[in-house]
Amino acid sequence: MLKKHALEIKPATRKDMDTIAQFIRSSARWYEPFLDEKDLDEHYVDDTWKEENFKKRDFYIGKTPKEEDVGTISLQFFDDVTYLGYIYLHTDHVGKGFGHKLIDHAKEVSKDKGQKEMVLIAHPEAKWAVKAYEKYGFERYMTEKEKIINWKDGLLESYYEEGFHLYRYPLTA
Repeated sequence: MLKKHALEIKPATRKDMDTIAQFIRSSARWYEPFLDEKDLDEHYVDDTWKEENFKKRDFYIGKTPKEEDVGTISLQFFDDVTYLGYIYLHTDHVGKGFGHKLIDHAKEVSKDKGQKEMVLIAHPEAKWAVKAYEKYGFERYMTEKEKIINWKDGLLESYYEEGFHLYRYPLTA
């Protein structure tokens, strides 16, 4: 008997980037009321975004046992920190626990690599995302732009979007 919300998570292929872009674009309009206009391209992603990001991030894609595409997560490893850059579900699958399972996968991969923490940035007005991250155990760590972009010698400077906060999840006790 299959679990009601079983999810198989695999490394994404270049071909999967079309589906991943659709996941991201499916909720882009949710961000429009509070995003700085210059950051909208990170949500209305295009072919250039797909090429650039497939090269620099480890994307994973989640599928149901019936091979239905559900969501994605991207990981980047910097010293002892894993940056979770894109955690997106298709809007039809929000609220079913799939996001939690994607983060569980990131946690396992990160621990296997000996990472000490996972971090992500989220906008405080993206209440659905912040609620999910905090429920998982992420804690808001920094809110000021200058501190975030200078954290760990500018690790997140190129990823920062206006108004976003830094959240962290320790992997060690």
